[in-house]
Amino acid sequence: MNVYLCEKPSQAKDLAAVLGIRKREDGFFTDGGQNTVTWAFGHLLEQFMPDDYDPALKAWNVESLPIIPEVWKSKVKKSAAKQYKIIQQLVGRASVVYIATDYDREGETIARDLLERFRYAGAIKRVPLTSLDEISIREALNNTLDDYQTKPLFFAGQARTRADWLVGMNFSRLFTVIAGQAGIRETFHIGRVITPLVGLVVARDKSIESFVPEPYCELTASIQVQRGSFKAKWVPPEEVCDSEGRCTNKAFAEQVLNDVRGQKGVISKAETKDHKASAPLPFSLSNLQMYASKAWGYTAQDVLDAAQSLYETHKATTYPRTDSDYLPESQRGDVRQVFQAMILSDDSISGLVAGADPDRKARAFNDKKVDAHHAIIPTRTKCDISKMSEKERNLYDIIRRRYIAQFYAPYEYQQTDVVVTCREQTFVTSGRVPTAQGWKVLFNDAVDDEDQEKKEDDQILPPLNTGEPAQIHSAELADKMTRPAPHFTEATLLAAMKNIARFVDEPKFKKILKETAGLGTEATRAGIINGALTKGYIKRDKRVIKATDKGKAVISLVPHIISSPGMTAAWEQELEKIVSGDQQLSVFIKQLEGWLSKLVGQIKIHSHEIISSDAGAQLKSLAPVTLPCFTCGSDLKRIKGKNGFFWGCQSRACNKTFQDNRGKPVDPAIAAKPPRNAPDCPQCGSPMLKRKGKPRDGKKAEDFWGCSSYPQCKGTKPVTKRKRNTSKEHS
Repeated sequence: MNVYLCEKPSQAKDLAAVLGIRKREDGFFTDGGQNTVTWAFGHLLEQFMPDDYDPALKAWNVESLPIIPEVWKSKVKKSAAKQYKIIQQLVGRASVVYIATDYDREGETIARDLLERFRYAGAIKRVPLTSLDEISIREALNNTLDDYQTKPLFFAGQARTRADWLVGMNFSRLFTVIAGQAGIRETFHIGRVITPLVGLVVARDKSIESFVPEPYCELTASIQVQRGSFKAKWVPPEEVCDSEGRCTNKAFAEQVLNDVRGQKGVISKAETKDHKASAPLPFSLSNLQMYASKAWGYTAQDVLDAAQSLYETHKATTYPRTDSDYLPESQRGDVRQVFQAMILSDDSISGLVAGADPDRKARAFNDKKVDAHHAIIPTRTKCDISKMSEKERNLYDIIRRRYIAQFYAPYEYQQTDVVVTCREQTFVTSGRVPTAQGWKVLFNDAVDDEDQEKKEDDQILPPLNTGEPAQIHSAELADKMTRPAPHFTEATLLAAMKNIARFVDEPKFKKILKETAGLGTEATRAGIINGALTKGYIKRDKRVIKATDKGKAVISLVPHIISSPGMTAAWEQELEKIVSGDQQLSVFIKQLEGWLSKLVGQIKIHSHEIISSDAGAQLKSLAPVTLPCFTCGSDLKRIKGKNGFFWGCQSRACNKTFQDNRGKPVDPAIAAKPPRNAPDCPQCGSPMLKRKGKPRDGKKAEDFWGCSSYPQCKGTKPVTKRKRNTSKEHS
């Protein structure tokens, strides 16, 4: 029997339909004989926790560290027990297992973790799914791969899982305990990728806080020639410039201003060249996330979720978790089918499709730039755009426009570069004139205009000739101040994660890192940012991302080697080497274990020094506000419960709790006194107290009046909200 193992039920349903299987049983589809399609729910297995290996490890203490399993073990998730047994029974009867999970590292690991646990020894084939439309599934079924071709993906997946476990379990425990010694009762989640991400944001915030603006000046001249005028910027001599070429000597600039104003000069260069610009490439996931952040303010997770839905639910676009901007040469023959599917899905696009040349040799087709997955493009199947959400429609629209753009002529323009010389001073400017819009007719905004910044400085120049006389008609000197690098936005943070080598300053990592080395992968970056937000390390402030006090504290607490993006990016490259066969799983883990043991040992020895350093001072900023208990005088701590905040006494002997009122504990003695405006109880006539109710049906808790004689009398009354005076609005 052939067993097809998918990653999720919807994927299995699509695959079964193409195989002609209609009968659904409990946990699988079957034709009653040769073929069965079953599914997981993502990872059905999870790694053992430390206390699964040894119950004594349930307690967090530094003496037990480092924790390094001798034999790696996993267990079935409780929520997955039923489906696990179904898959186990089916695989036990299989002659061939077809892995049909997502065609990536995690998808391979989801399937092979199960097969390894089942000790399956039969034949294995790989279905290389890149789209879930019928045509693509059929092609994948006709082009299955052999077991050995994709098994290295599994080894890399295991390496990633174990590396994350070793770093997370050991350092989270270690630094949480160290922080506890400083009186901070916070859990510090340390991660192989999340901690360097937080480090990036903290470093940027610190550079902004410590930035000292420096003055500089810019001299702009209005230049008159025979057939018109234009503006040009002064190029200051190197000796009066900073490292960025800005003039920092105002007295010198003022002297130049006085020297050239009203003086005659010459056009020492007027050079016009024809230029062509090819269309921007189709999207990888990161580039789509960056585009959507700039265009609509979408978060990385918003984009991943919507792109996953376009792929999985609507069958409108191809696999989204890709790091490639290119397409395989084999897809050149699919262009007309993709165009036809787009028109059938939405005929309003037909005019733009009509302007495309499907036979154009687009630069997007390049086998050398494509690995397991190609760029995100529309599928060859009609989709129903009326069922898409606004986010999905926006993403689908820009994905299809990027694809169509590959088959449009280049954008063409003439650029004129001008140099003016006057009194031994140089002024420069440039002008650009479009000569053919080409692919730009597809885009209405500046997000897809890679030359937008240059374009803003361009001007329409009059006809100019080299050697032509020119006069500095007027000139003005502007005082300016240097600015720090801006706070990260989601788009710029994604860009930093994708090209992390630019942010690495350690020579040993700079030497080994490729320019394209990344922090995390296309599939994980959105989740990493979300994780840092959820754990309270970073926060969104409108459209920028900043570090929280907790984020600053964790980076001050851990050594630089843990928060360094260089170390993590180097590890990510090692995982890629495992995929390519240039590194072995066992060697990678052995190296990691050695590094971990040495570092944990060093930190344990110096833990008291860490607390007394700047890290200790930073940790104190996290100390919760404490107030004296109304009963025993011990510290009260504000605690978040399932029904909102309350205050709890930290003395175990007392253990009293008190209501919270806008961040302050409510004294029960005062709370027991009815306010002047309190109504009388409708049951016994006693004055009533305002009390807080419980949240119901997802709604916030509301105040109500309760009898002050409770529990003898249980009379209640709703709190009547004051009506807003709207007379002015209607006058």
